Amino acid sequence: MDLRQLEMFLAVAENSSFTAAGQQLHVAQSAISRKIKLLEEELGENLFRRSAKRVYLTEAGEIMLRHTRKVFQDLRTAQLEVSELSRMHRGLLRIGANMTACLYLLPPALEKFRALHPNIDTQVVTGSTEQLLGQIRSNTIDVGILTLPSSLPDLDAIPLCEEELVVVTSPRHEKFGKRKTVRVNELRNQPLIIFTRDAATRSLLDRFFERAGFKPRIAMESESVATIKPLVQINLGISIMPLRAVAADARRKELHYLCIQDERLVRQIGLVSHKSDYRPRALGKLAELLKQYA
Repeated sequence: MDLRQLEMFLAVAENSSFTAAGQQLHVAQSAISRKIKLLEEELGENLFRRSAKRVYLTEAGEIMLRHTRKVFQDLRTAQLEVSELSRMHRGLLRIGANMTACLYLLPPALEKFRALHPNIDTQVVTGSTEQLLGQIRSNTIDVGILTLPSSLPDLDAIPLCEEELVVVTSPRHEKFGKRKTVRVNELRNQPLIIFTRDAATRSLLDRFFERAGFKPRIAMESESVATIKPLVQINLGISIMPLRAVAADARRKELHYLCIQDERLVRQIGLVSHKSDYRPRALGKLAELLKQYA
């Protein structure tokens, strides 16, 4: 068993396909099949069930996948730890963030981080909470700045801040455009432009409306505040989103927001990474700066 075999096994498992794994690793499918067969012979168990269109992990494959991911995460941690012997003079930090964090939270913290540690390269990707959690688990990114789900048993989370969610409308909205507060029940028949179902904030809003005892009238869905805001601005509907995301627009009178009277609706933003006995200094410094700017 060697790392190349494990890399091929991981690629097949994550793509559910020998062909896609070969394309990802730029290796012939026959070579991957041969390596996987040798691995299965060494373990004495089949790792995959084959079908005409895709492959599925067996119970043994699921166990192997869990440990393989840990092997590559441990190697990544070792690489970071060794690189930090030079007191953070080099390295790479891969960051995932939801769109709100990318627009309003990450830039000032990242600017300060790069000024303090110019030789630490940073890569930033965006995505929904579910997408970013998957990338952390597969070791595609080192850390995610995202809305915290209620439970993360297999990952570490550092809470950074709470964000209040407010009702957002056009200043020209005939019912809400001049008001400062709104009751939940008043939203019953309003067309909502809201986050998509794979967003953690959407789950929070679904539970909010369930407690209120009605299903909202959803007019449109989007994964991005940058898409939702101009639609609300031209009065196609109202939305519920973080106050941080609309405060500047409200000051310019481009959008209007109302606080919710019935309850203070908040979401928790946190820094999520693999569970590990060792936390890289670069990650610790980024967390410190994010807390400061949050």
